[in-house]
Amino acid sequence: MPRVLITGGTDGIGREAALKLAAEKHEITISGRDPKKAKDVIEQCQAKFNNTPRFIQTDLSLASEVVKFANEVAGEQYDVCILNAGIMNPKPGRTSEDREATMMTNLVSSYMIAHKIMNTRNDESRPLHFVFSTSIFVKFHNSTPLGLRFFNPQKVSDWQKSLVPSDVSGPGKYAISKIGLATLSSSISLANLPNVTATSVHPGTVYTNIMSNLPARQQFYIKLARPFTTSLSDAGANLVRAAKNPLPAGKFYLADKPTKLPSFVYSDLSIAAFEGVFEQFKIRN
Repeated sequence: MPRVLITGGTDGIGREAALKLAAEKHEITISGRDPKKAKDVIEQCQAKFNNTPRFIQTDLSLASEVVKFANEVAGEQYDVCILNAGIMNPKPGRTSEDREATMMTNLVSSYMIAHKIMNTRNDESRPLHFVFSTSIFVKFHNSTPLGLRFFNPQKVSDWQKSLVPSDVSGPGKYAISKIGLATLSSSISLANLPNVTATSVHPGTVYTNIMSNLPARQQFYIKLARPFTTSLSDAGANLVRAAKNPLPAGKFYLADKPTKLPSFVYSDLSIAAFEGVFEQFKIRN
């Protein structure tokens, strides 16, 4: 059965995807920060599906740990890599390595891991598929002039500015990180590497632990909207769908529906600006 890597696989949507794939007898590796949460996932998979996922403990907000993790998984020949780890509104907003916490965890780590895995492939005939967990922000970012005024992915300076650490890492950085994941997915797809595919997916609007750092008022409004949000189970299923059914460049999954990406995400200018800034994060050793 296919070998699947899931970052952020111990909690939330990643956890749901891990359980669903374990039920189908895939060979699963999950990563996360909390071994207690991992233990719960592993025990459920063992009891329900007679399947024992592997767990790698790592903190993807720290570049030093990302390098160690990427070097470990790159040689293991995964068929599917679901790069799903993410945070929102972390406190503090800068990491102990003085990096922007949201961008490092959500986007930079995924870039580092994906490129290390691609650069270490020793069998180009074996399919390799990446899944990147993005957001509804991708769909609506340019619906008003304010969106592109706040952040324009075609501008090198906007990508550079997004990486500057500060004490506050709010929803704006979260939105940029998710746009970046869709651009990263598009960049990989358009590179036309042999048997390499990439798909981004907005699994759905779900209340998960990632929102626990939001201000109380925002959490209150989100909870009021729960009847109109996606269930955790459905969001996990949407992540699995993206893992099984790659989409061509220029498309992403909006929940369970293949949808055209806004052109600003995958235009030549956006990808050139993105790669020009993020090239520095490739792991060279």
